Amino acid sequence: MNYTLTKNERLKRGDFRGTQWTKCSETKHFSLLIHKNRYEFKRIAVTIRKQVGDAVVRNRVRRLIKESYRLHKDLFVEGYDNLIKVKRVPHKIFLKEIEDELGNLLRTRKIHTSTRQ
Repeated sequence: MNYTLTKNERLKRGDFRGTQWTKCSETKHFSLLIHKNRYEFKRIAVTIRKQVGDAVVRNRVRRLIKESYRLHKDLFVEGYDNLIKVKRVPHKIFLKEIEDELGNLLRTRKIHTSTRQ
């Protein structure tokens, strides 16, 4: 398994704005939205509103989510764009807590059975 986050795996601003997203699952702090892409690989984007926290907190949460994605790519479905929306910041901003909640988010996702891994 490749443990890098390549440019091809990142969604750019133009890639996910105006796209019809499907809400897949939700936890206390995160929402997972997916969209079938035209590529054979998975891509990710993280969005956080300014009301969630100051720039330092938002950037730390974004970095930790991307790090969790990098370490656990196998949990994400191939051929889909994944948009993780941060609804509120977890009480403790540590990699372990974010990994646990993202794991729950991905295990409870609802995708049509024909597209499930």
